Amino acid sequence: MPPASRARWALVQATARLVAACCLALAPHGCAVTLFAPADDPPRAAPRPPNVVVILADDMGLASLAAMNPDSGIATPRLDALAAQGMTFTDAHSGSAVCSPTRYGLLTGRYAWRTSMKAGIVGKWQPPLIDEARLTIADMARAQGLRTACIGKWHLGWNWPDARGEPTTDPALIDYTQPIAGGPLAHGFERAFGDDVPNWPPYLWIEDEHALSLPTDQMVEDDANGVRAGPMTPGWDLTAVLPAITQRCVESIAEWAADDERFFLFFSMTSPHTPISPAEAFVGGSGKGPYADFLVETDWAVGQVLDALDTHGLADDTLVIFTADNGTSPKCDFEGLLAQGADLRAGWRGSKADLWEGGHRVPFIARWPGVVEAGTTSDALVGLTDVMPTVAEALGVALPDDAAEDGVSLAPVLRGGQLSEDARDLLVHHGSTGRFAVRAGRWKLIFSPGSGGWTSPREAEARSLGLPEQQLYDMTADPGERLNLVAQHPDVVAELTARLRACVESGRSTPASTATTKDAPRIDEPPPWWKQLPWPQP
Repeated sequence: MPPASRARWALVQATARLVAACCLALAPHGCAVTLFAPADDPPRAAPRPPNVVVILADDMGLASLAAMNPDSGIATPRLDALAAQGMTFTDAHSGSAVCSPTRYGLLTGRYAWRTSMKAGIVGKWQPPLIDEARLTIADMARAQGLRTACIGKWHLGWNWPDARGEPTTDPALIDYTQPIAGGPLAHGFERAFGDDVPNWPPYLWIEDEHALSLPTDQMVEDDANGVRAGPMTPGWDLTAVLPAITQRCVESIAEWAADDERFFLFFSMTSPHTPISPAEAFVGGSGKGPYADFLVETDWAVGQVLDALDTHGLADDTLVIFTADNGTSPKCDFEGLLAQGADLRAGWRGSKADLWEGGHRVPFIARWPGVVEAGTTSDALVGLTDVMPTVAEALGVALPDDAAEDGVSLAPVLRGGQLSEDARDLLVHHGSTGRFAVRAGRWKLIFSPGSGGWTSPREAEARSLGLPEQQLYDMTADPGERLNLVAQHPDVVAELTARLRACVESGRSTPASTATTKDAPRIDEPPPWWKQLPWPQP
């Protein structure tokens, strides 16, 4: 593992195993040991950890699931069945309203705005966003003996190599015969397969750290479908991407089952993100156009993974989490779908990139037979930064304070209980422009006069219309965010602003077991500040 928190955490784990082994060795000699059974009883084997499958859809808001939105008009039978078999969270949110920051948060349990990326996403040819010393969910699972795989979209940066194997951000200098480092294998995954970003170059498969072909051709720009021009493998087929990564997931599960190995699978889907390219078998299947067909194919792909668990007798011993990286993209053509009887808004304002709920309220389903009661729902306020600590508790891992600083374990909720009152008092939302919003209980405060993303009015337009600089909504009475109460509740605005500032400056948003964390500023350092923060520079 790389140094810093990974190394310290590994040392703690190794020490714990050494202490346990010593206790076991001393027990027959009459030492008082309470960690194990009496000396005349054979020691009990530790229970095997569950398998864990995390499925992350790409650009799929809460209203996309028929189980959550009877008016969706698009069939999602496999996801509906998953919801019926597990627990559905109705107030779940991606860490950002766009892609890369949410992926960072899911894998690390930490908000991406704490890194150098204060807005937007990781760009083409950019270096890795995750620091090599940062403990990830895959590091944690691998340390517990689970096989780990990331299959599908990465979009967190690579060290693209030049002819000498040195990192470059110039696409003209990239040598695809060299190892492509800095991706999943650098962050705890032992295997990886995917195409990085489905609508961006380079259009090729990367397996582990190696390109499987040379992109000697050029993809033609298709702005309407979100496809960008750039290096392409000859004959690259956009419609083949989702079936290929789905099949790789199925094959991996079969391999691990044959070897009787525990595993952590991160199925990072490329759909229903652009390019909207359903495979031939799904074209026309929905009767509502290509986007609806692609959504149906997305549901099918999830079903293939669930079927693989069933086929190999693993479903009852696997924690499955399904969620999405942000809300539905306007590329779906909301109005066109609505005219055909498919409502993918369901009253939520905004869409992908926005601070309004349509930008970040996402499906979140957890199935864990024997632990999670089937057919249940929870209105707990959760974020995708909660996935890492939740999986940690499922695996019996105590995380160090300098990991998952913005995550809360949902295990108490999954077991039928509730989060403790001090587990989370604030959830932070982040728009594509880097503007913030916060949620605490019924209140949501947006630090922008507009959408904070792509939907009109954007910031400049909102100011030209004379709209207030902040928006305060009562999410219990007004989940559609129509009535701005900022003028009526200045005390709430002041309190939530102060709580966001404390969250930013302390380096974490959830309680630590110790008083300090490595990310909190030292007493002789100025507190962090950048232009999107809603208070003056200190």
